Amino acid sequence: MRILLLGASGQLGSDIARLWHGKPGLELQLATRAHADVTDLAAVRSLVQSARPGIVINTTAFHDLPRCEADPRTAMTVNVVGGWNVAAAAREAGAAVVQFSTDYVFDGEKRTPYFEDDARRALNVYGAAKIAAEDAVRIANPDHLIVRVSGLYGLAGSAGKGGNFVETMLRLAREGQPIRVVADQVTAPTNTAEIAEALLPILRDGLRGTIHLAAAGETSWYTFARTIFDLRRLTPDCTPTTTAEFGGPVRRPLYSVLGSARVPRLRHWRDGLERYLREKHGALS
Repeated sequence: MRILLLGASGQLGSDIARLWHGKPGLELQLATRAHADVTDLAAVRSLVQSARPGIVINTTAFHDLPRCEADPRTAMTVNVVGGWNVAAAAREAGAAVVQFSTDYVFDGEKRTPYFEDDARRALNVYGAAKIAAEDAVRIANPDHLIVRVSGLYGLAGSAGKGGNFVETMLRLAREGQPIRVVADQVTAPTNTAEIAEALLPILRDGLRGTIHLAAAGETSWYTFARTIFDLRRLTPDCTPTTTAEFGGPVRRPLYSVLGSARVPRLRHWRDGLERYLREKHGALS
């Protein structure tokens, strides 16, 4: 199985590259923006045709939420046009495409886990862009797998966000700053390593359509932060707040937990967090 991975230096892409390296029967080719900008169809087409993959995985995205609100044109161009270009180039080369999407395609009104066929309704520019990207990919390449994920954090961190939530919490705790975290936004934060390991057998099985790959369980961002501190035996001044009190330019769903009717959910979010902390910071106390 020959796979071309776009966004190989990103948070999710780097874990796919790291954990799939040397797997039997797998030829993994890595590409970053230096190889091709996904908004440039000619460059993407040339890259895919030269790689001759059976599957193209697109982990690229413009996902800094405040920047998406301030610059919707770029958010739409990178996410939607980029998704279309990758899917179309893959189709032209006779390859399937894997496109990553987000829990933010949902509005959070349901209050129970969202499944693959639940109605989508975004509350912000990023979510709207990902809805459009999903539809663009479906149209551009019928041989597709759309993978919705939630609350990602990984060893490489997110370049667009300056790290990840776990590292931000640890940094604030080390600096001794008072920390306020929203307690009314509920999701299932997911270690990108867990996604990478679950995705490969799904691709080997040839599954197509739309799936959700997210950690089991659910938690507020405040409880997630408290768990981070507890596992690292830190006692910062951390207090809960509400989304309304916290403010900010971006509307976010208050409930965005992903369930799945098609694939097993990943391990519990706490298991994924413990793994991350061990791999990034050493043994837990």
